[in-house]
Amino acid sequence: MIENFLQYGQWVILILSIMSLYLVSSVKHETRLNGYILTGVARFSGAAVFIFVDLFAFVIANLIQTYIAFQGYYKNKCPVECFEQIRFYYLHQLY
Repeated sequence: MIENFLQYGQWVILILSIMSLYLVSSVKHETRLNGYILTGVARFSGAAVFIFVDLFAFVIANLIQTYIAFQGYYKNKCPVECFEQIRFYYLHQLY
């Protein structure tokens, strides 16, 4: 059971990682945000696989990357919402 999970799970994680890199490199802001989320999911999945093969240094590295990915999502999400609120405020001032 674990061997099948490791054998097929590694390919799923590879596909998720490639998709997340593609999304993060987008010029569209929403697509980049989705890339940050997918990167976090892929790295967390990688940490789960490394737990089963007792590679704890890689588990720690993947958990750090997961934290950085979700932190990047939250840091980049606020400026767009703040910008829309500021734009709405200035448009209101004009009328």
